[in-house]
Amino acid sequence: MKHVTALLKKWHPMQWPIKGHALQKFFSMAILMFLILLNQNLIRGIKDGLVVTLIGAEVLSFIKLFVEMPAGILFVVVYTVLCNRVTTEKIFRGIIVFFLFFFLLFGFFLFPYQGLLHPDPCKVDAYIRLYPYLKWFFIMWGKWTLILFYMLGELWPMIVFTLLYWQLANKITTTEEAGRFYFFFNLIGQANLLISGSIMVYFSRADHFLLRFIGRYTVATASKIATLMIVIATLCLCMLLLHKYIEQYIICGQRIQGRHTTRLHLGLYKSFKMIARSKYLSLICILMIAYSMVVHLIEGLWFYETCQLYQQDPTHFITYQGRVLFWTGICTLSCACFGHVVIRKLNWLGAALITPVTTLIVGSAFFLLIIAVDYHLVSKTIMGISTLTAIVVIGGLQNVLAKGTKYCFFDVTKEMAYIPLDQEMSTKGKAAVDILGGKIGKSAGAVVQVICYTIFSAAEPNQLAPFLMVLFFLICLTWIAAARMLAKKYHHLIGKVDCPTCRSSATNMQ
Repeated sequence: MKHVTALLKKWHPMQWPIKGHALQKFFSMAILMFLILLNQNLIRGIKDGLVVTLIGAEVLSFIKLFVEMPAGILFVVVYTVLCNRVTTEKIFRGIIVFFLFFFLLFGFFLFPYQGLLHPDPCKVDAYIRLYPYLKWFFIMWGKWTLILFYMLGELWPMIVFTLLYWQLANKITTTEEAGRFYFFFNLIGQANLLISGSIMVYFSRADHFLLRFIGRYTVATASKIATLMIVIATLCLCMLLLHKYIEQYIICGQRIQGRHTTRLHLGLYKSFKMIARSKYLSLICILMIAYSMVVHLIEGLWFYETCQLYQQDPTHFITYQGRVLFWTGICTLSCACFGHVVIRKLNWLGAALITPVTTLIVGSAFFLLIIAVDYHLVSKTIMGISTLTAIVVIGGLQNVLAKGTKYCFFDVTKEMAYIPLDQEMSTKGKAAVDILGGKIGKSAGAVVQVICYTIFSAAEPNQLAPFLMVLFFLICLTWIAAARMLAKKYHHLIGKVDCPTCRSSATNMQ
């Protein structure tokens, strides 16, 4: 009996290593992550479904390069200026309010009345015939409301989750707490995937309970989009209330000592100069760029094949995305249950390498099957299953495994790397790395496809697969090499920060 009791005492702190006095902080941040990621996944499924089915998967590269990238740069400039003028808490709430009003505007005006807001389709077709090499620019102009929604939907995870949430978490969490808290943040936060997919499937039906409160629209699926925007806006309100609670009872309740300087005093030019000279931040930026590039290279092909399978139907596409989110949740929670044990056993580097290695293996299988089908190396059916279905399934599997391991290992190890930095580095450096790093990665992946679609205006995504696979393989190897280099610097910096007298000199090696 004593032996069993000893084992239970040993098991409990390993599986739930959070002490009672830290539960208020832990659950507040975990629930906030849950709400942010629930909104993020709902927005992602909607924007992908609308743009891919109503415009085409090819346009994604043009959006990421010519719309998202400038918007990301503009946000970094505005954010850096705001950091010197208002508190980070006010910035957080202001950005959430902005998104809240936009989503309501899109659901009840921009999408239902797009026929009045978009230019005449005949005029757009005429311009395309006159300037075929600018085809996709005219197509984006012709569907500008959908492009705007897609752009802001893409900025949500980069701004609200990657920047604002993790900046808040790093602000109120010590390095010692991070190893115990962050995997459990993900365990609770990523549980949203189990219900976000169900929410999308339910509100894609023609008989859900909110339809009775929504008026009739001439645009197909407008009522369904309006109800989903109501759900998203409601979640934004919950975030605002919870963030106010965290500010009042955790940040201002003197539970966080010596870590909450509310304003930052560093000019815009000096901020970027400081980041450019930091090898440490440069390596984190490489990780961000590599992940964003490989995701974009695969995503365009996967969306194209999925759109072909579901015959360009927005409702079926959104429903399928909901199912993928559900299985992503299963994968994420499975990883999160043992995530803190993995990082203790494999160390920071072992956990950081899980995502690139998994992506490399499954992604290679996805590209190889597309190439084999395109060059007629395999039959149209494999064991009674069409090759198109097999491609979509493997693409979905890659998405599930890559994002599941990304949420539990890539995000956590990346955020742990910021904690030892001083406040200027961890705030403004994080803003530039997370926003620009992600957008540069997506834009770099988009450049190749934009050039191909511009020169060969009739080209289809699967015709680019051989070249994209080679690029994908090289990026994954670079990602792995950068993670190994960052691991050495991270452990060296942690050793310095652990010594209080060395904290001021720790940034010299960055």
